[in-house]
Amino acid sequence: MKKSMKFAVAGLVLALMFTAAPKKAAAQFGVKAGIYTSHFSDVRKDDFKLKDNVGFQAGVLYKLHVVPSFVVQPELLYVEKKAKLESKVAGAVSESYNLSFLQLPVSLQYGPNLVVARPFVQVVPYISYALGKSSDVGSWDDINRFTGGIGLGAGVDVWKLQFNVRYNWDITKVGDKEKGTVTIAGQEWKASKARAIEFSVGITF
Repeated sequence: MKKSMKFAVAGLVLALMFTAAPKKAAAQFGVKAGIYTSHFSDVRKDDFKLKDNVGFQAGVLYKLHVVPSFVVQPELLYVEKKAKLESKVAGAVSESYNLSFLQLPVSLQYGPNLVVARPFVQVVPYISYALGKSSDVGSWDDINRFTGGIGLGAGVDVWKLQFNVRYNWDITKVGDKEKGTVTIAGQEWKASKARAIEFSVGITF
């Protein structure tokens, strides 16, 4: 099955999950924004420093209260993953990695409703599609534009506000071995997978 078909099937499964939810479940729309700190699985720490790795995210959310303690929250976000590789070798060139994505995470949240607040833990599968890139990254032919992963985190709802922290693991590699190699500042990214810590604040209506 082609990669694009796999993501289409995954999206269909998620859509079926939402339509299968109880009809009486309470729902809220909202917006959210925050920071997205990226790093990568195979950066050689002896050779490079990873700096300036704070991007941002912003988008909309749909909060579905399936039962009082369980919430399904799909989101549609613009996410910027960025990092600067600064070589430790004297005279070597430092370069930046910058990709922007349209990301669809689905936050599965569990936590008690304490009336004044709802603390929760969450598991967050997500899929993404790359929209833009910096010139240092190279050709689109070398990059996996479709990516997917899983996030784990926690948060708290207070009134109409939601405070969130997640750690995200991309399952998909940055480079596409079948097409080519992504090289930045002498670092080969063919086997690298992105990691990120995100902090966000949302408001529901």
